[in-house]
Amino acid sequence: MAVPRPSLRTAFIGVVVALVGLHLASVTLAALPPNRYSDAVRSQTSYLDPYFTQNWRLFAPSPISEDRNLLVQAAYLDAGGRARRTAWIDWTAVELDLVRHRLVGGRAGYVTNKLVSPLLSRSEALDDSQRIVATSSPQADPLSWTELAEALEAADTPATVRIGYLRYDRTATRLATDVLTARYPRLELTAVRYAIRRQSVVPYAARDGSAAERRAARPPAVRDVGGWRRPTPGSPAELAAVRDFDRRHR
Repeated sequence: MAVPRPSLRTAFIGVVVALVGLHLASVTLAALPPNRYSDAVRSQTSYLDPYFTQNWRLFAPSPISEDRNLLVQAAYLDAGGRARRTAWIDWTAVELDLVRHRLVGGRAGYVTNKLVSPLLSRSEALDDSQRIVATSSPQADPLSWTELAEALEAADTPATVRIGYLRYDRTATRLATDVLTARYPRLELTAVRYAIRRQSVVPYAARDGSAAERRAARPPAVRDVGGWRRPTPGSPAELAAVRDFDRRHR
């Protein structure tokens, strides 16, 4: 019995399916981070490169090329009346648990990421003498917000700079107070402070190295520590929200 020959339509469908499969494989290889497999088939996947490429710097001329984390710390008195400090809490790392390795994240994972940039810009608007005023508030007796505002005014801080700095400094202090109160509910906090940790990304030339080589090539982190502030709690609802978030994601 003769075997029927495939029709022209069947052959056409087979060729199209094969081409689509090869194209999908090429797209997959081209989309992978640089590795020996994607490099080996570079000549076969080069047809995916656009003839006219868009310069992404047109839309992001000065992209953020560093990790920025907000850390918080509290001071308290132990049972013997001695001044103690808690460990630093990296609250940005807690928030990022909401978006890392999750198909659907949430806006709460970017709160401190969005806070750090304006906080830095307001701090950098202060000159050296004004920055000393802002960061030298003592742990044992932190300045009140009124005293801090008056000290900055006495240091000839322009009104717009002073108001902008205090607005974001108070916001960060309020968040720090809620985080530390939620983490240490049995401690009576006497002062809180925050720090901004910055670390540039791995240099482009070192991107193909091993994990150990990339860690070694990455610039060291820089930490800008703020002054001590009086605890400034948010509303009970805010504290409850922070406490619940911390339990779920730390």
